[in-house]
Amino acid sequence: DFGPLGSELKSNIKSQFRSRFVHSRSDVVSLDSSIISNPKVWESSGHVGGFSDPMSDCKESKKRFRSDQLFWGPVKDEKGDTVCWVTVHEDDTEIMKKEAKKMAKKIIKNEKINVEGRTTIDISTFKDLTFATESDILHIPSPSSLKPTLTMPKDFNLMFSTSVGASSTTPAYLRPETAQGIFVNFKNVMSSSRMKVPFGIAQIGKAFRNEITPRNFIFRSREFEQCEVEYFIPPGDCWKEYHKEWLDFSKDFLLEIGVREDLM
Repeated sequence: DFGPLGSELKSNIKSQFRSRFVHSRSDVVSLDSSIISNPKVWESSGHVGGFSDPMSDCKESKKRFRSDQLFWGPVKDEKGDTVCWVTVHEDDTEIMKKEAKKMAKKIIKNEKINVEGRTTIDISTFKDLTFATESDILHIPSPSSLKPTLTMPKDFNLMFSTSVGASSTTPAYLRPETAQGIFVNFKNVMSSSRMKVPFGIAQIGKAFRNEITPRNFIFRSREFEQCEVEYFIPPGDCWKEYHKEWLDFSKDFLLEIGVREDLM
């Protein structure tokens, strides 16, 4: 939730976006499409069949993890022999190394593993869990149980499903992005506003994604707002010119609302 200051900040950003990307341009119009669309829209766009993240369950703790955000690798002794295996969440290299060392100490203590000399961990050799084979998964520890209790990665669809109407048996979905509403309304917008290519359609609105593990504050959440422009151009090599124009235009907007250039 956004409090008094956060809601005002968000409102100001949306207002600035609309002013800059719509009102100040003659080639962009706005749209407000529905959150719940016809299921055929998401089937045609590939979201029903392919909008997913890999997921692994811990059979002991019942926790779920994004498989491509879990990295695993060996802990070796001074002779180069594998002492045990560890699993860490994706992060800065130094943080991953620190967490791997902590996990290794716990596993060595819990399993009463006899280690001669110092252990070494090379984070650069770690792989994410999607690269694990069925034989690998037998010795990769879960971050929650510290035991090899993880399941093989499987696809988890990120769309929220719901039902529409009193007797509907066909699932409907909350939109995971605002772009599809723009695409399905393209012809209506072009004819009603009498626009001709090249032109753009802007939209500000809610989107929903059933994230396996929401993280990074507001950067990976299940409900969020998008400010988006889809700009339609004629076929051919002219895209480079439009691409450069929009990069510069967008950068100027971000600088205008206070985003530091080194964060872009």
